[in-house]
Amino acid sequence: MKAFQLIPAIAEYADFKTYAQEAALGAEDLILTNEYIYEPTISALNLGCHTLFQEKYGMGEPTDVMVDAILDELRDKDYNRIIAVGGGTIIDIAKVLAVASKEDKVDDLYDRMADLHKVHELVIVPTTCGTGSEVTNISIINRTTKGVKQGIVSPAMFADEAALIPGMLASLPYGVFATSSIDAMIHAVESFLSPNACAISELFSKSALHLILSGWRAAVDNGDRDAWKKYAARFLRASNFAGIAFGHAGCAAVHALSYPLGGAHHVPHGQSNQLMFADVMRKYQEKKPVGKLNKLEEILAAELDTEPVFALEELYKLMNAVLEKKQLRERVALLGMGLEDRMTTKVGLLSGGQRQALTLLMATLQKPKLLLLDEHTAALDPKTAAKVLEVTERIIRQEQLTTLMITHNMRDAIVHGNRLIMLYEGRIVVDVSGEEKKRLTVEDLLGMFEKVSGEQFASDRALLS
Repeated sequence: MKAFQLIPAIAEYADFKTYAQEAALGAEDLILTNEYIYEPTISALNLGCHTLFQEKYGMGEPTDVMVDAILDELRDKDYNRIIAVGGGTIIDIAKVLAVASKEDKVDDLYDRMADLHKVHELVIVPTTCGTGSEVTNISIINRTTKGVKQGIVSPAMFADEAALIPGMLASLPYGVFATSSIDAMIHAVESFLSPNACAISELFSKSALHLILSGWRAAVDNGDRDAWKKYAARFLRASNFAGIAFGHAGCAAVHALSYPLGGAHHVPHGQSNQLMFADVMRKYQEKKPVGKLNKLEEILAAELDTEPVFALEELYKLMNAVLEKKQLRERVALLGMGLEDRMTTKVGLLSGGQRQALTLLMATLQKPKLLLLDEHTAALDPKTAAKVLEVTERIIRQEQLTTLMITHNMRDAIVHGNRLIMLYEGRIVVDVSGEEKKRLTVEDLLGMFEKVSGEQFASDRALLS
């Protein structure tokens, strides 16, 4: 059996000023954080530390591009200790910085993952209550070249200290609290069910569940969206305990399925976990297992004042009260296909047009800088294709998205969008926009192509459009 170990040292502080004094922060330290965290809590302390704001290098969850830009920025700076103050993105980046030499790129670290060594001392001050990343040795990076989220794992990536300061959660938006606490709850569940769990890790899993569920119930009963802040210390400890548990036992199918969803469609991690959780647990129940799942149901039943057989369904209701799927339901309703009344229907049972429209919606849940649509109506019948294009136009207008649509259908190319570019053998041969584009006909476009290319255009799809 894998030996249980507790790394790093864990301490609680009344506020950041107290921590800074006890840690003697100064000129040899680098504070990695966000400006919106730094200004109200750290700036006035005049610590004299090097300071780097993550958002300067990109928004959202960490990517290889973002981390490489930060590594480039730090090459000529000298510091001994990294103080990471933030949520999952900040913490994941800080772990990379702690093991990176001045010459490294992110890809280099993946290549020599088995032989990483700590270069800088690392202290983590979490400002969310979900990742538990302050006590784990993994950093999840979205590798844009590969289109996947992938972990860098090494004992050298453990922090030297996790500093828990409940007051650092004070400015946390409700949505971030909701998604992060859901993430912590799922960490606790999956680590408890894991075959790698041991008696000690189970204690942390169960303690995390108790803190989260009791905090959720108290906050929901209060009716005030900010009520959870009264229990900030409870949620912060819960996240920490869940992190300790899954650091030993690991996670399972919910996280495995959520990473591709988050990587491909930029859905926040906690939200993607929530979308997967109920279906995965129901699939477990279909197997009618005897053992750990039954024990989990008993734990949940005691926390939720219900019978074990109803415990998981009560948990789903409580999760929905914390983070309503109403927003997702409303977004789905925009498709105009009645899918908002089929939220539990398996995607494989939907029609081709419904699946395509749903995929489009998922791709725009988190506003992308550029939406790429590559023949996204090609496999659909004309009526369904027209419906999907209608939905496409509506979403693009509402979200004000910059979009590149690739199509062989000339009529669609003329009707949709504000600029039309035609390629031939890798070269741009037609480029029209504005009023000129509005006046175009398919015949006009064919004539322009033939004139520029010197060849007769013979695409059936174009000619039949």
